[in-house]
Amino acid sequence: MSFTLFLGIAFCGIASCVILSYILISYNTRHLFDAGKNRLTDFIEGLSYDIERSGFPSGTDNTVAEELFLLAENYSGRVLLTDSSLRVIFDSYRTKNEKTIVAPEILEASQKKSHFSYDEKAKTATYSCVVTSLSGSKEPVIFYIRYDVSNELNQYRTSQRYIMMIALCLSIIIFTLAIVLSVVFTRPLRRINRELTVIGNGKLDERVQVRSNRQVADISDSINHILERAHEMEENRQNFVSDVSHELKTPMTSMKILADALLMSGEEMPPTVHEFLTDINSEIDRENHIISDLLALARMDRKTDTIHYERTHINDTLDVILNRVAPLAESKSVEVVCESYRDIYAEVDEPKIITALTNIIENAILYNRPEGSVYVTLNANMSHFFVTVRDTGFGIAESEIAHIFERFYRVDKDRSRETGGTGLGLAITKEIVNAHGGMIKVYSKINEGTTFSVRIPLAKPVRSSGKA
Repeated sequence: MSFTLFLGIAFCGIASCVILSYILISYNTRHLFDAGKNRLTDFIEGLSYDIERSGFPSGTDNTVAEELFLLAENYSGRVLLTDSSLRVIFDSYRTKNEKTIVAPEILEASQKKSHFSYDEKAKTATYSCVVTSLSGSKEPVIFYIRYDVSNELNQYRTSQRYIMMIALCLSIIIFTLAIVLSVVFTRPLRRINRELTVIGNGKLDERVQVRSNRQVADISDSINHILERAHEMEENRQNFVSDVSHELKTPMTSMKILADALLMSGEEMPPTVHEFLTDINSEIDRENHIISDLLALARMDRKTDTIHYERTHINDTLDVILNRVAPLAESKSVEVVCESYRDIYAEVDEPKIITALTNIIENAILYNRPEGSVYVTLNANMSHFFVTVRDTGFGIAESEIAHIFERFYRVDKDRSRETGGTGLGLAITKEIVNAHGGMIKVYSKINEGTTFSVRIPLAKPVRSSGKA
């Protein structure tokens, strides 16, 4: 949006400068010789009177000739007068007297059409017109002058340069102003976007605090109102999940006890009944696992599940996880390879970190190919430690990567049913990583495998007391 606004302001402003420059230059061109032409027009009006009074050219009064010589000198040019038959009756150069002259300018003037033109290369202008007798008793004569316009052309070029320089300066100013205005006008929207990004990452208790102008304030208030409603709905959902999970926990525990008691009673029972009781017991275990995950998520959502930070040897923690998943890997014929680059100590909640990393590594085993491999690496820098889990499985489609951390979302639902997946493991993992101030990323290609990368701070993150 900032770039679009910048383009709009810059285009309109610079286009206006170009159009204005063109108008000024065109106006200057049209009026370049107006002053000289106006003086010549005034002279022609007086010349008509003098010709009538003196009987020029047949009279003895030389007033008209003197005026014409003076005009030629003032204009640094040549003045000619001809009769209607184009015979020269006066020439300031005294070379064409009594001669017939045929020139386009004089021919055009003889048809009672005044003519004006200029030759920019020769720096001269030509003006011709008919000088009529005031009384109408005398035959009209044709006036012709070709004069120097160097000064006018120099002024024109100078003014043109000034106009172009002013237009260039205005364009630079408009360009700079477009940048400033696009930044200033879109800054509040960019701030709103940043805050909404933070809120979109799950921090529904945050609010948009942007008060640039009334319009932006109204937008902020509307967004905050929507967030309040969303927060209320989220709290209701969390309470519902928590309450339902607690209510389910007790009867499931009772059924588990009863099923175990029947299986351990020692009484003989038909094989079919024994098989059914075993299946019931397994399903109860699976439901208990789902309920436990739901309760864990509910506690995290409601911020009642406190993170207990302790200095932990991450290498040992990873060894514990790998020992736990070893039987699963063996049953799936999957090789698990671990590589650690250094001893790493970090302030974390070890049980929760074990839960998070176990979920990732178990998924890498469960959704792998037979005889496949899982590569686990552990490394650290000055501020974070990194755990990378790469498998050689079936991969995840790009369209589904954005959804794998959603609750109950399963990429391959048929395979998830076979492996007993609930769609909650990765959601719990992300909540744990976020609670530690960390980050989790996924890279995957179909039929090439998937890589999970987890980054967690080495030190306990400092929680701000409020929004700045």
